[in-house]
Amino acid sequence: MKKSILTSAEIKFLIQATEDEEKVTKKISEVLKIPLEKFEKSLLEGHFGNPITAFRIHLRGEIADNLARGLLILFLEDEKKKLQSEMLNHIDKHGSLYLRIDKQSIFSNWLAQSSMDPVRVKMKLRFKALAPKMIESFWRLLSIPN
Repeated sequence: MKKSILTSAEIKFLIQATEDEEKVTKKISEVLKIPLEKFEKSLLEGHFGNPITAFRIHLRGEIADNLARGLLILFLEDEKKKLQSEMLNHIDKHGSLYLRIDKQSIFSNWLAQSSMDPVRVKMKLRFKALAPKMIESFWRLLSIPN
């Protein structure tokens, strides 16, 4: 049995009171190929008392690898080039890769990076290495089609 490259992947996003929770969660589930049963929901309160729903999805091992493999396919070519050139800026000292995906782009069935209302994705490698090796490992994982 092949060992997974990632130990885990975590996806987090917020849904404001003005958004259709069912529509957003179904679309994220469909595009990222994650069953709705994996979505953990918690209720928050905004600054002015408005309801906010926080979602968290935690994936481990091969399931996390499959998410990573499917992500790059969904990015437009210019977004792929941008990610490749900036990848070092997205990796922390613990070897985790952080992506912020534009939640609205998911409704177009493609992905774009954005810090405005993002779907946050954190992927953690199974091993620690120097930055060039981590970048190579993440890029290799992200570049392999399902």
